[in-house]
Parts: sequence; structure tokens; C-alpha cells
Amino acid sequence: MSEPQDRPRDDRGADRDPDAVAPWDPSRATGAGDGPATPSPAPPPAPPPAPPPRHPGKPADPWGFGGPVAVPRPGIVPLRPLTLGELLDGAFRYIRAHPRVVLGISAVVAVVTVLVQAPFQSRFGASLQGLASSSGTGAPDLAQLGGVLRGAATLAGVGLLLGLLANTVLTGLLVVVLSRSVLGAPIVARDCWEAARPRLPGLLGVVVLVAVATVLGFLVPLVPAGVLALVGAPAGATAALTVLGLLAGIVLAVVVAVGLALAAPAYVLEGGGVVAALRRSPALVRGRFWPILGILLLTAVIVTMVAGIVGIPFSVVATGVGRAIGETDPYAPLPLLVTSIGTVVGATLTTPFQAGVTGLLYIDQRMRREGFDVELQRAARGRG
Repeated sequence: MSEPQDRPRDDRGADRDPDAVAPWDPSRATGAGDGPATPSPAPPPAPPPAPPPRHPGKPADPWGFGGPVAVPRPGIVPLRPLTLGELLDGAFRYIRAHPRVVLGISAVVAVVTVLVQAPFQSRFGASLQGLASSSGTGAPDLAQLGGVLRGAATLAGVGLLLGLLANTVLTGLLVVVLSRSVLGAPIVARDCWEAARPRLPGLLGVVVLVAVATVLGFLVPLVPAGVLALVGAPAGATAALTVLGLLAGIVLAVVVAVGLALAAPAYVLEGGGVVAALRRSPALVRGRFWPILGILLLTAVIVTMVAGIVGIPFSVVATGVGRAIGETDPYAPLPLLVTSIGTVVGATLTTPFQAGVTGLLYIDQRMRREGFDVELQRAARGRG
């Protein structure tokens, strides 16, 4: 597959956004102990990088006339704009390059999330089971129905909060691992934590603001339908406007989510503030909305399929265990334990891949728009 050719190389001058954050210095990502969050003094202007040497008789230059030169690949991806296959393959490669760090971090976060969420799931299951048993003898008790609704709301709120926290920690830690893997640099869990820890509070703000902006993007087009319903407008007009609002809300939410998809890696790797990262992501996405949307959708499909395949055996075992002990409630302690193990395994395998795709999209966009591959190649030659 040919190398993508759609990057402009003339946007690094005076027309660049004066409020843009300082670029990630790849030369600082080659050490195991330094982190992307510590600012450094601006280096003196460097001479233009020398082109890679061409060797007559080599496969990259078979005739000895200065032909094509192989792009360096010191780490998980070649240091140039990436094709779709290289991007997905790189998301797998960084996991294989650092399996103990990547999978260990993901497993720890998944276990903590499941342990915190399990009591709320068990309580919700008990209230649901009580409602089901009472409804078989007559009208359900309103108190029990209210308890089920409160339990469902509590479980949803706890799940949302835990999801935001887990996403924040995993994004901060895994993006650091990914940035080192691009150059083939070593890293251990302690160095990863030291590099990401100063950025985690602000990263939580980025994650929350992205989620809020996406939800608002979905809800705002529904406001006119809500106003019509409040003033007692005809039901037909309200229903039509609701349908249009739903369609417009879905489109707007997708636009917002894709536009802000690169805010988290930008915040972790560039050392700027929350607002700067939220502004940086749309600037990187601009002009590549549809390819990025397609890659994110494909990644979501892959993650969902893998998580579903991994979870099926655990669900079957949980059902069998429940029948063996005479328990029909899936939230009973033993069946819940089995399904929770499946959840941990699925999250451990899929979350690093999804974070890797997002991080590589960020690096790929910088290579396309800012010539970041030249800096990466210079850093690779400095290491080699």
C-alpha cells in the first residue's frame, strides 16, 4: 500500500495558531525516566536534517542512483503518515512490546473497577429479584418498584463515574507507553506512572468535558421539541420535531465526539492546559473527519466483538453455576463473580487496543499536518 500523500508541509510558520501548545519533543521520549509533562527550555535552531544515507546495490536503491529509501521503523510503526493497516497493527504491537506494563495496568484498573461496582450490582440484583417474585402474585409493590429504579440509577451513576476515572487513568498511562513504543524506547510501570501522574487531574477534566460536550451535542437539538411539549403544542408537531431533534442530536454528538477524540493524548503528551488540549484536537482532526470517524467506528466494532467473544464463555459458565446451586439471579455472588472475571479479561484485552488506536491517530495527524515524522526520524537517528 502506497504512502499517504495528503499532508501539507507549510503550516509550521507564522500562520500557526499562537495559542497552540508546545509540540511534543520526541527526543525526550527516548529515556525511561522522563515524562512529557515537564517543560524544557527551547533548543537552539537546528540545521535541516540530513537525508538518510543511500547505499548502492541495496534493495531500497537497487540501481545506485539515489532511489527510494526505506522509512525508519525503530518501534511499532514506520515514522511516516500511517495507513489503516499500520495503525491497527501498531495498536497491537505496542501491547506485544510491553505486555507486562500494558496488560498489567489494564488488569489492575479493571479489577478495581469491578470490585467497586460489584456491591451495587448485587444490591440491584436483590431488589430486582424481589420485584420479580412479588409481581408473580399480583400488582408489584410501588416501594419495591421505586427501590429497583433507585438501584438502577445508582448503578448507572457509579458505572459512569468509574468509567470516567478508569478511562482517565488508562489513557494517561497507556499513551505514555505508546509514545515510547513509537521510538522503541524501554519503559517500566514505575516510570510510566511517574510520567503520567502529574497529568491525571487535568486529564480527568479533559475526559469529563469531552463527555459533557458530547451529551450536550445530543440534547441541544431536542430543546425545541421539549418547548413545544411544555406549551401544549399539537402531538403531531411535537413528535415530528422530536424525531428531527433525535437525528440532528446524533449527528451533532458524533461531530463533537470525533472533533474532541484527540484531546486526551494531546493533553498528556504536549504539556499544555485543558483548554489548549480541547482546542488542539479539532485543529488536528480538521480536514480528516471522515477517515478518523471510520477508524474510530472500526475500532469500536473490533473492541465490541472481542469483548463479546471473551464474555460468552464466562456468561455460559455463570449460568451453569447458577443452575447448579439453584440460583436464578445473575447478580448472585457466585454467578456475579464469574461474569466479573470475564469483564476483567475483556477489558484487559480491549482497552489497551482502543487507547493505542487513539494515540496513534494523534501521532499520525501530527505527522500529516506538521511534519512530525521528521522530528521522530531525527530522534531515532540520535538514539541509533
